[in-house]
Amino acid sequence: MIVIASTVPKVEKILYDAFLQYAPEDSFCLPDDIRATQATTAACWFPDIEKIKQLPNLQLIHSMAAGVEHLNLEKIDVNYQVCRIVDDKHKQGMLNYLQWGILYYQRDFDLYLSQHKQQLWQQWPQHNPQDISIGIMGLGELGAYVAEHLAQQDYQVVGWSKSPKNLNNITCYTDWNDFDAFLSKSQILINLLPLTPETKGILSEATFAKLPQGAALINSGRGDHLVVEDLQEYLNSGHLRGAILDVFPNEPLDQHSVLWSEPKVLITPHIASHTSLKIVVEQILENDQRLKNAESLLNQIDVKRGY
Repeated sequence: MIVIASTVPKVEKILYDAFLQYAPEDSFCLPDDIRATQATTAACWFPDIEKIKQLPNLQLIHSMAAGVEHLNLEKIDVNYQVCRIVDDKHKQGMLNYLQWGILYYQRDFDLYLSQHKQQLWQQWPQHNPQDISIGIMGLGELGAYVAEHLAQQDYQVVGWSKSPKNLNNITCYTDWNDFDAFLSKSQILINLLPLTPETKGILSEATFAKLPQGAALINSGRGDHLVVEDLQEYLNSGHLRGAILDVFPNEPLDQHSVLWSEPKVLITPHIASHTSLKIVVEQILENDQRLKNAESLLNQIDVKRGY
């Protein structure tokens, strides 16, 4: 039995309707259903952790997304296993979004859009992939996939992660000792890090100062990675050319946010890539069955590390 656990009513309904469509009728329920006491797995998005921990048979807390920071990991003890969703089509969608963002700066579309508003006709030299150095923060499932595909397209790709990686045609940097060297080679900085206490606010003055003059930022990680005031400062100084932001601490982004009126910021409404609800339901069902069969789980994370 799978219990659907979310403190966001809209999300709870979306997930419940998805289970109605793609799962056996007797395989899921809501927390207030009497059958929830039989639940071995909780399908979660911002769950009430204290409430679901009261379920006597619960063993697996399963994110309905690729990320797990919404699970309140610090409140989850070692008695529970935690898994997330991994989807190849989600990887492809993220790659497509980032390719668009890279081309936006590579081909100077930010300059051309500004010129349009000024009725200014001016051409700029065309840059090829070999001319562009792209830095990717986070080399997990998504980051490694994006990095390898961009390298195949002849971009100069560098990557940074907390654990050592060995990827074809990519210079991989590890841990904080290599962070400055990684940043110095990142003309376009892409953030795909998981959100942990260690990475919260990582897109800040200390990071921006180490980027090359005229670098651009694409944040597809999490909103809490970014310190907005520091971004504004480095955009206003000209050290940063611009930023494409897809994620924010509170969504939808508040109408009064200073980001809406920042001319060098391009906002998209958390659409970089979505996993289909069918895939979400299927993966949670499979892991619940694996749990019952005492088999290894798919896409399990380390609760202590947060990814």
